[in-house]
Amino acid sequence: MNPPDPSRTRALSVAETLRNRIFDGIFSPGSHLMEITLANELGVSRTPVRGAMARLADEGLLVYVPNKGFQVRRFNAKDVFDAFSVRANLEAMACRLIAEHGLEREAHECLQGMLDAQRAVLKEKQWDDDRALCWHDLNLAFHHKLMMLADNRWLTEAVHRARQLPIIFDSNLRPHNREASMLLYRREQALLAFEDHTRLVEALGRRDAAEAEAIMREHITSNRDLLVLHLRKNADRTRTLA
Repeated sequence: MNPPDPSRTRALSVAETLRNRIFDGIFSPGSHLMEITLANELGVSRTPVRGAMARLADEGLLVYVPNKGFQVRRFNAKDVFDAFSVRANLEAMACRLIAEHGLEREAHECLQGMLDAQRAVLKEKQWDDDRALCWHDLNLAFHHKLMMLADNRWLTEAVHRARQLPIIFDSNLRPHNREASMLLYRREQALLAFEDHTRLVEALGRRDAAEAEAIMREHITSNRDLLVLHLRKNADRTRTLA
């Protein structure tokens, strides 16, 4: 077996660093990435930086502008709508697969335990940013568990990509700003999501594939519509002030 190519390994490492910086907002949409500057900062030659940027361009995070180099891609409300629509259908498919295969007892108990944890957070009297982010983490873990239970690597990778793009979440898949965070994770919205989770687990337990698929699709599209409305209002407000 041949040893790994050091230059390829360095390029992958640089790509991971740049990817996280893009997701975390350190490199803002539209900003240009300077090859020499990054190479000096990261202590590598220009070759792995160039390879890393080409890789991120393939992933859709960067775009190449002739005579200017790579810049961070900009996303709009339509991109969000399209990405969430794809994700809704992919995760709905995952739930159909789970229901068709049938939930083993251990898996069903795990999902019930997750619902118990979500219920406990929602019962707390105080609801602030910390509670909202706690709900976010529990919600994300629930969705990750469903993808594991679907046991389809290609589907999981497609969902992961749909979650990452457009860039409205950071490297931990949390909204970039407080306004978006509270929009998605305010108590009223979290309660509706919890009801969806509960109905979904019940449908999976009954092996009702059609019902499970429909619940998940509606579950994600409701968040899609909230985010898109929020982004379009912000865009209109920006144009008005311009």
